[in-house]
Amino acid sequence: MSFFLPRYVAMLVLRMVRAPRPDGKTRRAHSAGANYTQGFTERNSLVLESIGPERQRALTGVGILLRGKIMRKIAIVVLIVIVAVCGIGGYVYKLRLDQAALDQKAAPVVKVEKGTIESKVVESGSIDAIKSVDVRSRASGRLKQLFVDEGDFVKQGELIAIIDPLEIQLQVDQNRAQLSGAKSGVARTALEIEKTRINAQANLAQAQRRLAVLKAELEIQPTLTDASIRSARANLNTSEQQLRQLVETTQPNERVATDSELREARAGAETASRELERIRDLEAKGYVATRQLDATLLDFERARSRLERAQEDAKRLEQRQRLAREQAEQAVLRAQAELDRVLANRIQDANKRREYENAIADVRKSEAALADVQILQKSREQSQASVAQLQSQLSDTERQLRETEIRAPMDGVIAARFLEVGDLVSGLSAFAQGTTIVRIEDRNALQVELQINEIDVARLRLEMPADITVDAFPNDTFKGHVKKIAPSSVSSNLQQAASDAVVKYKVEIWIDEVSKALRSGMTAKCTLVTLSLKNVLRVPREYLGQDEEGYFVMLAPEKAAPGAKAKKQAVKVGDLTGAFAQIVSGVNEGAILARPEYKGPKRQGFMEAGVEE
Repeated sequence: MSFFLPRYVAMLVLRMVRAPRPDGKTRRAHSAGANYTQGFTERNSLVLESIGPERQRALTGVGILLRGKIMRKIAIVVLIVIVAVCGIGGYVYKLRLDQAALDQKAAPVVKVEKGTIESKVVESGSIDAIKSVDVRSRASGRLKQLFVDEGDFVKQGELIAIIDPLEIQLQVDQNRAQLSGAKSGVARTALEIEKTRINAQANLAQAQRRLAVLKAELEIQPTLTDASIRSARANLNTSEQQLRQLVETTQPNERVATDSELREARAGAETASRELERIRDLEAKGYVATRQLDATLLDFERARSRLERAQEDAKRLEQRQRLAREQAEQAVLRAQAELDRVLANRIQDANKRREYENAIADVRKSEAALADVQILQKSREQSQASVAQLQSQLSDTERQLRETEIRAPMDGVIAARFLEVGDLVSGLSAFAQGTTIVRIEDRNALQVELQINEIDVARLRLEMPADITVDAFPNDTFKGHVKKIAPSSVSSNLQQAASDAVVKYKVEIWIDEVSKALRSGMTAKCTLVTLSLKNVLRVPREYLGQDEEGYFVMLAPEKAAPGAKAKKQAVKVGDLTGAFAQIVSGVNEGAILARPEYKGPKRQGFMEAGVEE
């Protein structure tokens, strides 16, 4: 019984709530508890059917006793709901009344008055040191010791780190050994030069003495051989001249007459032969007599005999001339043989001449050997240049050895430390930047680097003052000035798409009085006043209208009469800011202005919804 009682009570509450009314309709509950009870009753209908009629009547009596209490609770809940709904409705109604009051005040008036117009450029950037140095080493090796940490203050020349000098010390020892060997080579070359000079001078003196002896022997040779040679050469020249005269003059003249006679005889024979042929043809045709043919035949025989005699004469002349040429050539050969014989007799003179020439060649060789000393001297100079080069290499490695001790190049603060003990360090060279060990910054001079868009940067000028605030110190304001405006823009394609890229320029703001509390990397907001006009006529920008004719204001009516409208008045505008506009002419101080009518899309207020009209 105790197990089923909660379910029975819930069923009775449901029956009470759904009890039939006098009009025959069923009472429906509007609370979440009644709905839950209904669902719960439906799920347990089988349980109630299993109970007998006596227990059902007992439970019905209990339900009658509980009905009054439950009805009172339901009434209280309904009352609370009604009060809540009324409260929300009243709040919404009040908001609508307040909105209506705001709408009535939506078109206030303003008076034209004098005041200050300011335009500012506000941009944030990071604080950096104006002067900073990345400390690198010219020496390569492993970092052996590191004496500073980030935030430490160092003086110029203070020891920062030490690179293991073992490898560089080996290079120094190697360069010293090479330099010592090169110096020994220079000394050895100097000894060779001295030895070569002594030998060359001795050989030259000996060759000169031998040359003098041979020259004297050559001068005392008998002159008869020379005379015989001259005579033989003269005979040879004469024989050669006679041969040339015979070949070039005498025999050609003789051949001229013979050749002329031969040509005439040949021409006569050819003419007689043609005439004979012609007469024979005519005689065969009966045009000439036989005696004429005989006469022509006789002439042909005479012409042929003349040609044969001329040819015999030419042959005899050729044989005679050939014999004469052979005799002349034999004479030339005999003269040449005589000259050769005479020349052979003076073989001693030629030998002496060759010995003399050889002596001259020996003198020249000795002089050339003496010139070799100069070549050795050039070689020594080259060796001395090698010594100088090795000395330079040794000095460089010794400098690198000294630079294994890294010292601060200036006073400053260690802003960053990039290596730890044991890391490898790459030396600075013409082809490599080297490994950065630490970065030193001079905190006595700081700057703020800004990136300002192209519209605002046009209003900036060098030395323009700036107010600087730092998020870390919100109550402090630092003074600065514009030191540098970049002449070219900074690409922002890495942050935005190319089509939406903003053109910006780098601007450097130097802080005038640096506080020790400032740190590199802090975010600073810089405010630069680009326009400041004092005691000028101004109106709020929302009271200034613009159309195709230019700028205008709306003069409010003098009296708030029903149906009175503001009057449009053209004005001349000076400088404009986001809040105010300078009035140059068109209205006077004290004029009352109304807000121009808004021509844009309809604005929706708070708690309003629906489709725009």
